[in-house]
Amino acid sequence: MSSCQITTAQQEMARGLTFRFDKPEMEVERIAVYPYPDLTRLWVRVQLTSFATPVNIEMTCFDPEGQVVADMLLVEWREPYISLTMHLKKPPQPDAEYTLQVQVERAGKPLAVGEHIFPLTFIDPNQE
Repeated sequence: MSSCQITTAQQEMARGLTFRFDKPEMEVERIAVYPYPDLTRLWVRVQLTSFATPVNIEMTCFDPEGQVVADMLLVEWREPYISLTMHLKKPPQPDAEYTLQVQVERAGKPLAVGEHIFPLTFIDPNQE
C-alpha cells in the first residue's frame, strides 16, 4: 500500500469528522507597511485568516489626496501570509499619511476589506 492510500480502518475513523480549512468569515487580520529609505517603495505585509480555496487580492495605496499611487493584483493567491514590495508611481510626500487598502474576493464575491493608514516615513522593521 502506498502512503497516499487510506485503509478501511482509517476511513471508518474519519466518518463523521468535519475538517474546516476555510473559516466561516474571511478577515484581513493584520496589515503592516514599512517604507524603504528612499520612500519610493513599500514593504507590505498582510495576514489573512486561513483558507483552502484560492482568492484574488487587490492592494491599492492612496496618497493623502486620495489618488492611487500604487496597486497590485494577486490572482489565485493560496497563502494567508503576504509579503511583497510595492513601488509608488508618483513622487513621495515624506511624512504624509498614506492609506493601503486590501480587498479579498473569490469568484467575484467580496470576502474581506482591510485598511491601514501609515506615515510615509522610513522605519526600520528590525527596530520595532
